[in-house]
Amino acid sequence: MSQIVDYGDPYMEMLSIFLRLLEKVIAESAWSADVDLSDVVLIGVKHNKANPVDISLVGDGQLKGISAAGTGTKKDPKYVALQLVIDKMNDLFGAESFAEYQIREFVQGLVQRLLADQNLINQTRVNSKKQFLESPDFQAAVTEAVADNQDAHNTMADYFFTDGPAINSIIVALADAFYEAAADQQVDT
Repeated sequence: MSQIVDYGDPYMEMLSIFLRLLEKVIAESAWSADVDLSDVVLIGVKHNKANPVDISLVGDGQLKGISAAGTGTKKDPKYVALQLVIDKMNDLFGAESFAEYQIREFVQGLVQRLLADQNLINQTRVNSKKQFLESPDFQAAVTEAVADNQDAHNTMADYFFTDGPAINSIIVALADAFYEAAADQQVDT
């Protein structure tokens, strides 16, 4: 085990002490009362059908091994991390709730908002990835960024649905931008 776990790590010692104390709190003898779930009622279940995966065996009960090893392409870690967040949000909300582009834009907006926080940038420079992932500052910054984005999007949507003086000029500018993007997309295909 000493080849796997660094026993000199102070975090491991703190975790050991915490777990020993936690064991005393959650031991069966420390339970004061049973939890009464008699009035709990299931009001709904949401089921998202994921993409079916073929797990059948090939041939006479043999699993198909790796083929063409080393033919994969190197992926940019930045985009892999963003795609991981998008996949987790798709798993959380399901494909029926939001379109993929909506989740992608939400995640990219959050990342851009978080990149404006110089304190977080400094933490990435002086900490390892593991240490940064454990930062309580990041969780607080994400919560604040989500609230800021929600306020901004709600304010923009509220203004758009009122008869504000600039709505028509925004729609004309949006139509121009969309037309150019669609034309570029047709050239690419």
